[in-house]
Amino acid sequence: SDEVLRFAHDQIQLSSLDLIPENHRISFKSKLGGILMKKIHPDCLDDHLFEVVSLRNASIDSVPDNERVSMTKMNLRAGIKAAENGSFDMAEVYFKAGRELLGDAGWKDEPDMTIQLYSEGANASFVCGDFETMGRLIDEVLAKDISIEAKFRCYDVKIHALTAASDWAPIIDIGMDVRRQLGQSVMRNKPVPLWKIMKEY
Repeated sequence: SDEVLRFAHDQIQLSSLDLIPENHRISFKSKLGGILMKKIHPDCLDDHLFEVVSLRNASIDSVPDNERVSMTKMNLRAGIKAAENGSFDMAEVYFKAGRELLGDAGWKDEPDMTIQLYSEGANASFVCGDFETMGRLIDEVLAKDISIEAKFRCYDVKIHALTAASDWAPIIDIGMDVRRQLGQSVMRNKPVPLWKIMKEY
């Protein structure tokens, strides 16, 4: 049966891995991922995306500089696919790997991809309950000198997180700040007299 064949296949893999010295296994997995990435036809790669990218990520430091952008794209692709499948914990891993591959230079060399890695990474962290990482990623994006449109996704995630915590006041502040950055009029935050409130009822 398929289950028997799958079990036998897994056992063969484990036995083969045991033949490789432990200190070489990580680099072996990374090299194997690189080979598979080049050998698998692009039309079929999506079916093996998680396995290939995970193997290649085994040793991110060993990825050559000329392959880092393409590898980052693969991690972004895998992260988005994992999130669409509801596997936000795995999405977190892929988005983080993508950020590590680009490093700080990503903001200059690959700004669009970097923003997406941070924004979608923040959302994955929020869903997983990792609010510390979520906040750090959002703060870094919002602190950048980039367009307000590029920050929308992070504002969206931050508002969802505040809503989940029933923390309403900061949401109003965010809305007013966004309107201000868009050049739209903002209501003055004046205290409303009690008689005016009563009149509405």
